[in-house]
Amino acid sequence: MKYKNAGSKGAYIDRLRVKYPFRICRESEPEYTAVLVAAQPLLDGQEMPIYRFSGGDSCEDPFGNGIKILEW
Repeated sequence: MKYKNAGSKGAYIDRLRVKYPFRICRESEPEYTAVLVAAQPLLDGQEMPIYRFSGGDSCEDPFGNGIKILEW
């Protein structure tokens, strides 16, 4: 699948975009798209991406079931 190049969104987000897609949506709610805003640090140096949906921010696994990648 080919993804659209959206250009630079700032140094911090550009670094995160190397690991995580920039825009996603839940398959159960395709009308609500989310954009990558940050990453939540977890234990042992791991992190979870934070996406901003219309209802607020949410930690989401962009590679999990029920998630559709819209833009890398």
